[in-house]
Amino acid sequence: MKNAEVEAQLREDFERRKPALRALGTYVTEYICTELENRLGSKEAVEKFFQIPPKPRVKDTESFLEKALVRKPKENPLEEVTDQVGVRFVVLLLEDISHVGEIISSNPLWLYQKDRDYEEERRKNPDYFAYQSDHYVVRTKKAIPFAEELIPNNMACEVQIRTILQHAYAEMAHDYDYKPSLKLPDEDQRQLRRSLAKGSALIETTDDIFGEIKKRFYEYSQSTELLLVEASKIYTDLTGESAPSISPTGMLIADTYRNLLKNLSPEQLHQWMGSKKELGEIFKKRRNDSVFYRDSVVILLCWLVHNNRTTVPKLWPFDQSYLEDFYLTIGLSVGNFF
Repeated sequence: MKNAEVEAQLREDFERRKPALRALGTYVTEYICTELENRLGSKEAVEKFFQIPPKPRVKDTESFLEKALVRKPKENPLEEVTDQVGVRFVVLLLEDISHVGEIISSNPLWLYQKDRDYEEERRKNPDYFAYQSDHYVVRTKKAIPFAEELIPNNMACEVQIRTILQHAYAEMAHDYDYKPSLKLPDEDQRQLRRSLAKGSALIETTDDIFGEIKKRFYEYSQSTELLLVEASKIYTDLTGESAPSISPTGMLIADTYRNLLKNLSPEQLHQWMGSKKELGEIFKKRRNDSVFYRDSVVILLCWLVHNNRTTVPKLWPFDQSYLEDFYLTIGLSVGNFF
């Protein structure tokens, strides 16, 4: 009877604190997303950063009672069970995990503890492949008013950070670990564990490869974007009008001619265009004729055409009429180029 009374009281206490738990989960989620937006520059960038939209989850009452009283009994469950509310952040690459971790460690209104560090576990035991995820527990330092609730002092929220591949693996491993009713023969169980270990190792390798791919893309895109940003500045200087530095058209043209642009620096582009001031008036007059002449990539295209006039038409990614018109606009004969 005593156990029934304890369980009934704990159920009542847990149900009573659920609104505050939801508020804490939302607060943690919004704080991390807002800080990430400040770093990345836009909400769209944050949405792209997270492979699955983060959503706080309050633990089911029956699941809480089972953990607190049966599976992992606690003396003070409301304080000791740290996953009463939790939120999972799923990112693309291993390096992205650290960005979220840095934000978690920066909030002065909570204390944090890193319960599991996947990178640290991998360093200590490189031959062991298991549950892959970084786990944090954050606890409020003081009561926080939020979303019409008062989040009490010392209330905990669990935060998991995974890559999308780690997430897929963890979901599969979780199904295996938490299905005791599934009685497989010993050899089948060993084979299943071997398969899970191989899958985990493959995920780790794939994550590393993705990181290397991103690094190479970043190095290339950074040099390309610097040229486009410089082209935008030159366009404004020459025409007195603003133009986007990064646009889909500009990026496609820059990517198409990446081999021709690889040795061109922003300083060289600026110096070269310094002697072509007459182009400013030409582009300013043509702005109302076509969106093409309102894009600063025309500056970059000037350099490409003047230095590679026979090659540019062969690779041109759009309707050739735009390029023919451009040649004529800047005073070049189309000749046999088209």
